[in-house]
Amino acid sequence: MGLITMEGACDLHIHTSPDIFERIADDVRTAEACRDAGMKAIVFKCHADTTMTRAWHTERQVPGIRVFGGIVLNLNVGGINPAAVDVALKLGAVEVWMPSYHSLAHYKATGKMGGYGHQGADVTTNYPVKPITILDGNGELIPEIWPILELVKQHDAILGTSHLGSEEGLKLIRAAREVGCRKVVLTHPFFAPPSCTIEQIKEAVELGAFCEFCSGNALSPIPAPIPLELYKEAVDACGSENFIISSDTGHPRKTMAPETSRMFAQSLTYKGVKQADVERMLKDNYHKLLEID
Repeated sequence: MGLITMEGACDLHIHTSPDIFERIADDVRTAEACRDAGMKAIVFKCHADTTMTRAWHTERQVPGIRVFGGIVLNLNVGGINPAAVDVALKLGAVEVWMPSYHSLAHYKATGKMGGYGHQGADVTTNYPVKPITILDGNGELIPEIWPILELVKQHDAILGTSHLGSEEGLKLIRAAREVGCRKVVLTHPFFAPPSCTIEQIKEAVELGAFCEFCSGNALSPIPAPIPLELYKEAVDACGSENFIISSDTGHPRKTMAPETSRMFAQSLTYKGVKQADVERMLKDNYHKLLEID
C-alpha cells in the first residue's frame, strides 16, 4: 500500500472567507495551500455569495493552480433564478449548484434556514421566507428549472445537486440527461441532505452523473462521521470512474483542503479501496469536469 499524495489532485468543493460563517482561511491562503500541496485545480463554493469573480482574482494572485467558482441558487440570488444563472455563467462560473442551506430538504434535516444545527441563524426568525424546493405540488419540476438546464448545457458547465433531497436530486439528474447536460454531479450523497442510498447512487451513475465524495463530511464528527465502509460499498457497486473526491472544507473544525482529502483518500485504501481507484477519484476523473489541461 503506497502513500497517497495530492500531487495533481483537484477539489470541486472548498469554502473560504469572506463568508457569513467562520472559515479557516481566505481565498488566497486556501489557493496557496492547495498549490503548495501540488494540486492542479480547485473550485470555491459559498452558500451566500457567487465565487466566480473571487476565483478570477485569486488565480491571478496565486500562479501555479487553476481556481474556479460558481453560483449556489439560495435566496440571496433569488433562488431558482435563470437570470442569475445566465449572468454567473457569462462571468465564468463553472458550476451551478442547486440550493444549499435554503433548500426544503436542508430545513427538514437541520431545522434551520440559512444555517445548520450547530451554527448559523434561522432566517425565518428575522423575516418570513419559504424553503426552496424544485418540485411543484404534483411532484414535477418547476418551470424555472428547464431554462437553467439549457444554460448549463450551453456553457458546458457543471450542475450540482447540492442540498436537494435524494428524490429531488434524481429528478433533476433525469431532466439534465434529457436536456443533454454533460456534467452533472450528485453532491455529497451520504451527507444529510441528500442522505442517498447505494441504490440511489447507482441510479444517478447509470444516468451519467458523477458522485462527489466529500472528505470533510466523512472525517468530521459534526453532525456525525460517515462510515468509510459506505464509500467503499459505493465504489464496489459503481466503479471508481464514476466518482470524484472533494473536501467540503473551510470550517475551523476541519483541516485545510489538501490534508483533509489526503487523509480521507489514504483511509479508503486501509478499508480496501485500491490505490489506483483512489488516485482516479482524486485526479483523473476531474479531467471530465474541468478544463485543466
